Amino acid sequence: MGYLEQTIEELEKQIDQLLSPYRKEVELLDGIPGVNKAAAATFIAEMGVNMSVFKSAKHLASWAGVSPGNYESAGKKKTSKTTQGNKALKTMAVECVLATSRQNNRIASHRKRITKRQGKMKGRIASAHLLLTIAYNILKTGEPYHELGSNYLEEKQMNKELKMIEYLKKKGYTIAPSEQQTA
Repeated sequence: MGYLEQTIEELEKQIDQLLSPYRKEVELLDGIPGVNKAAAATFIAEMGVNMSVFKSAKHLASWAGVSPGNYESAGKKKTSKTTQGNKALKTMAVECVLATSRQNNRIASHRKRITKRQGKMKGRIASAHLLLTIAYNILKTGEPYHELGSNYLEEKQMNKELKMIEYLKKKGYTIAPSEQQTA
């Protein structure tokens, strides 16, 4: 047992030594919910820190294998299997998503919302896509992660509705609350 522990300790020291030029990036990625130092090291090892090699976050997600397939034949959509991709990056992204399962943040609420409609696996992969998009934007801009909250999408939808109501009022329409809104 002592030999294995010693070997693991030596490997961790080598990883820390190799990560020393990327301390800033590790700290930025470590700020994302569910991402720890080991996950940040995997992200940096697999996708690098220079995001200019990817045209967009969607290209990174596709390269990682967390983008849905787009199969259509004769006007009918077929099963949407994920694309083949970087297995290590995909696995680590899904692990990070699962680490947020008991937290109250945007990634966890995204996974729960998708899981309700489409099942566990699609919820995990869709949230891994979101997580990689966040990681891409953080590495590209160099700004730390800012939590938008678990009800971010509901607030965004409410703001859209309020803006639409204001727009309609400007145009001269009168808006009456529906039965659902009053209940």
